[in-house]
Amino acid sequence: MEHSGPYQLLIDVGNTFVKWGRYTPATSPHSLTHDNFIEGDRVLLDEIQELATYWRTLDAPSLILVSNVAGTRLRNPLLRAFEIWVDEVQPHWLVSQAAQCGVTNGYLNPGQLGSDRWAAMIGARAVMPDKPLLVAVCGTATTVDLLSANGEFVGGAIMPGLGLMQRVLHEQTAALPDSQGEYVDYPRQTVDAIASGCAHAQAGAVERLYYLHKRAALDLHCVISGGAARTLAPRLTIEFTHHENLVLEGLYQIAQTL
Repeated sequence: MEHSGPYQLLIDVGNTFVKWGRYTPATSPHSLTHDNFIEGDRVLLDEIQELATYWRTLDAPSLILVSNVAGTRLRNPLLRAFEIWVDEVQPHWLVSQAAQCGVTNGYLNPGQLGSDRWAAMIGARAVMPDKPLLVAVCGTATTVDLLSANGEFVGGAIMPGLGLMQRVLHEQTAALPDSQGEYVDYPRQTVDAIASGCAHAQAGAVERLYYLHKRAALDLHCVISGGAARTLAPRLTIEFTHHENLVLEGLYQIAQTL
């Protein structure tokens, strides 16, 4: 997509996909990604070279900010992709801070908190400020983190994601198939029983944490995001807000401070 003028390149490297977006810099203190989106997409980790080929057709961004939880396996290919711009811009690699963008990190060692979880919480607070939030990001792993109304990260949980649950059942049992089933209320074939059971497990965990924390925060609101969020959302019986990519939203908020 053609675009003239400065833009910021934001990249969310997960365990399965690379999600990326180009955004115009914020023009107001409360700007969000949907106000400033130019283009973006996601590719599998193994397809990063194709993405790098496309990026090299673009003018240099004014800023590059990356959240990478895939380790050096993806860091090095990304660095090679950025080489064409090396004289104009250096990438920033997100590391969780003790405090940033109105969020305070309650981890015992703040730097050990995954950069994706940190960015997602910052994104959630930007979307719904001054409210206690349960931030559920549903990817290869599902993370469920609690933010207080004043922006303190109180703590969170990590569990296998929806797809990972299903794959492990197939890989660690002798007879359960790897076929894609569908959620139904009363499954009567094995593939649907797996899909439905895993969906119940995900929704049940999110709802359990929601009701647990709601005891102390009566106006608690759930925000869900991630690739499996659309599958999980219809199974939830609690009120929630769906956001397409909270990690990129958080990266956008952080980018405006760099």
